[in-house]
Amino acid sequence: MPLISGLRSTSVWKAFFLNSIASTLVIFIAINVKSRFDKFTYKKDPDKEIVRTTNWQSVVLTLISTFTASMIAFSVMYFVFGFGGGMIVNPGD
Repeated sequence: MPLISGLRSTSVWKAFFLNSIASTLVIFIAINVKSRFDKFTYKKDPDKEIVRTTNWQSVVLTLISTFTASMIAFSVMYFVFGFGGGMIVNPGD
């Protein structure tokens, strides 16, 4: 039983809206985690350019945290709005 029952995926626009909320949460967390683990260095040029370097540790941690964030976001969306119930397939199909 969802906490907010008036906003279920009963139309295409409501489904798009709910999916946009879930996607925004996941992307926001992924970008913040990636920027946290990337390394920023300043060049000693007159331009004062900032160089961003990505290593494998940053990539792996970003993938793991994005997966975790998506599982949490979709679970919260399910419990709050009942979102995702239409993705369940009958075993015989």
